Amino acid sequence: MLQKNLESSYTIKFSDEGIKKLRKLDKKQAVKIGDKIQYLSNFCSLNTIKKMEGRLRSNYRMRVGDIRVIFDVDEENKTVWVVDMGFRGGIYK
Repeated sequence: MLQKNLESSYTIKFSDEGIKKLRKLDKKQAVKIGDKIQYLSNFCSLNTIKKMEGRLRSNYRMRVGDIRVIFDVDEENKTVWVVDMGFRGGIYK
């Protein structure tokens, strides 16, 4: 039987803006996003992640329902920085 490597390869950290936006969400949404963000520790193996384009091209995004979580990856320090989150209509502006 094959075993998957479940060891986290990246540390997850929040920017000040990321924490601020998470606190503004209602509790149900915040818990849902918190659960999904844990998957970012192995973001390379996720197929729900997309590379951003335009002015945010150095970042990635993850969709959690109607909310988008914007994050940056520091490969040198093996860290995922959650930098922003919000609803689709306003997050990209």
